[in-house]
Amino acid sequence: MKTQLMKNKAANGFKLNQMNNETYALRRKVMGIIYTAKNKGFKLPRIEVRIVNTEVRNNACGYAYLNTNVVHINESWLNVNNECLTFIVLHEIVHAVTGFEHDNNCYLMQPCLPSRNPNMELVWNRFAHYIR
Repeated sequence: MKTQLMKNKAANGFKLNQMNNETYALRRKVMGIIYTAKNKGFKLPRIEVRIVNTEVRNNACGYAYLNTNVVHINESWLNVNNECLTFIVLHEIVHAVTGFEHDNNCYLMQPCLPSRNPNMELVWNRFAHYIR
């Protein structure tokens, strides 16, 4: 019940994209990263993925509802390079699945992207730390 409510409600300042062919195509980018994680052997629950947007300037790449398996990704960040998008999606999955909050001392869980070219070996290693 809680998951159903969360997946149909966006955070303040964001609104859910209407599900249409364009939104499904954007969502597939995120789902592709989730399938990559599963193919690497990570046991993940079913994760609800929604694409959101905002009319006001908002730098948030995405957000997750802690411990609900619900991830919302900001549409404006879906056209970054694959490394950045992978970082964003894995970061939000950690929030959604484990409930772990930001940690300035962790490469993956710091509140901001470390660079436009994240170290993917380090990203996957940190993801493995949280998702066993």
